[in-house]
This record gives sequence, structure tokens and C-alpha cells, in this order.
Amino acid sequence: MSLDRIDIEGTFNFRDIGGAPVAAPATVAAIAVAADSHPGTASADDWRLGSSGMSDADAAVTSARGYSVTTGTVFRADGLAQLTDKARADLVRLGISTVIDLRDIGERANLPDALDGLDVEYIELPVFGDLFFPVKRQSREEMKAAAEATGMDLSERSLEKIYELMISHFGSRLALAVDAIAEHAEAGVVFHCSAGKDRTGVVAAFIHELLGVGRDDILAEYSATQQHLSGAFLEAIMRNFADAGISGDLATTATAAPPELLATTLDRILDDYGNRGIEGYLLDHGMDPQTPTLLRQALVVPTD
Repeated sequence: MSLDRIDIEGTFNFRDIGGAPVAAPATVAAIAVAADSHPGTASADDWRLGSSGMSDADAAVTSARGYSVTTGTVFRADGLAQLTDKARADLVRLGISTVIDLRDIGERANLPDALDGLDVEYIELPVFGDLFFPVKRQSREEMKAAAEATGMDLSERSLEKIYELMISHFGSRLALAVDAIAEHAEAGVVFHCSAGKDRTGVVAAFIHELLGVGRDDILAEYSATQQHLSGAFLEAIMRNFADAGISGDLATTATAAPPELLATTLDRILDDYGNRGIEGYLLDHGMDPQTPTLLRQALVVPTD
């Protein structure tokens, strides 16, 4: 699995989510029987067993059986507001036909994606439901009043609090994002937020979990963001701090992607959902039951 960024002008964290080994069906025979008994059920080859916190031992079995996440189909990124003509041509070359924007309305209004001239479907799917970054910035007093009305305190913007709120209050939005990616996966899709780190990172981790990628690979893919979001990225954010949709301590909130934070987030879900894992969490928050199969059919391929 490559953790390198793709050089798309105007971006800092544009990457292919493919390349990792995934788990083959644990009980191929049982799945085959289920497919025979229920014609609508995916075959053993198409099922590509999902993960519920898969161990490294499972991942090793996976590698031996020879399945991996295909490359060149689904991409993740930071903001696309600074795309150049060359960058747009590169998106065409990559075969991207759908852009899924996970940012809130305030972020989208201040820094809209520079997609002019591209024949792509643009989908606005704010993970935070336009509550974190509304068109008009809220004062502390307004945030406090909103917290009393909704039970969500949006005034604290530490990474830990952001992830806690994302999982506790925005599961339905995360499920919609995963559904949208599954629906467009075969045609070429990029999903992104402002830094391509937290919202994008969690959605990417959920997709990898559904595909059966091992935990170590999931955490490595997530934390690779830290090496890309430094230097020029931090300078760019500092020039336009408010518009970028980044809040809290700049150096930490804008660039940090500690693997232990994602691990804690995933473990919290696994503690609550047991063997149902990430898939159970997303299903309970409205994910289409066909989405895991769509993802596996589109993205899991035999390795050479």
C-alpha cells in the first residue's frame, strides 16, 4: 500500500486509498451456501468479508489468499479550492467523475472547489451537517445556547472532542458519505474535507474496515496525513486561517493525525457494537445494507 501523495497542483494530501491487502471470506463454503439459498446474496468471490477490528493475523491470512484494495478508483483529498488547469486535467486523467465534498457550508462558501470546466458530479455531503462551520460564525454565547438546545457542545474544538462528536452525533452523515462513495466507486470518485484528515480520515477508515483491511494498515494510512500536512500546507492555512475551516490550536488541529486517536475511535465503536463492528454502527445509522457488498465488488480484487 502506497502512502505517498499524488501530485495534484493546489492540494497537499491527495491520495489513492487502494493497495492494502484485505481479508478473503473466512468461510467461503458457508457464504456459497448462503448465495445458493438466497439468490440476491453476493457470491464468495464478491462478498470480500468485511472487518470488525481485524487482527494482523487475519491480515496475514488475507495476504496469503491474495486479495487487495484496487487502486486508481477511489481517492481522498484535502480542499480542492486551489486546483489549477493542470490539476483539473490530472483529475480527468485519473478518471474522476464524482467529487464528494464533506465540508460544512461555511467552508464551501469561503473556499469553493475549483471544478470549472470539469464534467463531474459534485455532491455536497457535510459530515457535520453545516453545524460546525455555518455561513455566519457563531459566538461563544450562541454556541452555548445551541449546546443547551441540542445536547452538542461545539465550542470545544480539540481533536479528541471533534472525533467524539463525530461518532456520537453525526453517524448518519458518516453513513451517507460511505453510501455515496459506494454508489460511485466504480466510476472514479474523490472525497475530501478541508485538510483531508479528520472527516476524510474517518470515512476512509470506515471504508477500509468494511473491505477487510487490517488495523495496522488502516492506522498507517490515516497517520500518513501528518507527513503531507506540514510546511507549505501549514503556511497556506495560516494565510487564510478562518476560511479554511480549521479551528482550535492551529499546528495541532490542522496537521496532527495521531494513530492512537483513530484507534481509540474505532475501539470505542467496537466496544459498543461487538462482532457487528463498524458495519453494525453504520447500519444502525442508516447505511444502505447493500453498501458493503457494493464496495467489495467494486474495490476488492485478486492480487497477481
